Amino acid sequence: MQYPAPGSPSLAARVAALTGAQPTTQWGLDHGTWSVLAHVWPEADVPIVQLSLDRTMDARAHYELAKKLKPLRDEGIVIAGSGDFVHNLRTWKRDGGAPYDWAIDFNEAVKRAFVNGDHEALIDWVNLAEQAQLSVPTDEHYLPLLYVAAQQAPGEAVSFFTDAIEGGSISMTGARIG
Repeated sequence: MQYPAPGSPSLAARVAALTGAQPTTQWGLDHGTWSVLAHVWPEADVPIVQLSLDRTMDARAHYELAKKLKPLRDEGIVIAGSGDFVHNLRTWKRDGGAPYDWAIDFNEAVKRAFVNGDHEALIDWVNLAEQAQLSVPTDEHYLPLLYVAAQQAPGEAVSFFTDAIEGGSISMTGARIG
């Protein structure tokens, strides 16, 4: 798969200035970026800057870092996070099938927290639903959600799209702020 979206060195420099991230051109876009954007901008004609996850940071630190990106959103720059609310490949049903109850519960709990603007619940995701850690066995697929949540102003509406759970344990649900 090729997704030849242009980068934006000036935007990358701005992100670095806002967050302290170190810009690099050493690798291309992650599959979590191009696999989503290929459907949103199939012509790959929008400049893309990807911010990689620092795996030494906890959920709170990611949320606080994400808040530093707010000036970009205020300028009309799309801040997207991809990874899936529920992402447990170990329990994925290759032949499809109904979602697991725990996957539905966690997916719905995330949506409720978003609608209510309860970012603390989203940050403390392990206590969001009874079997949260089954839904999120490793947090690298959940953490991008916090980058979107951090952009939500108090009382700002959120909507959901592609609200489905595939293979029983992979949520394709997306959230849009505003």
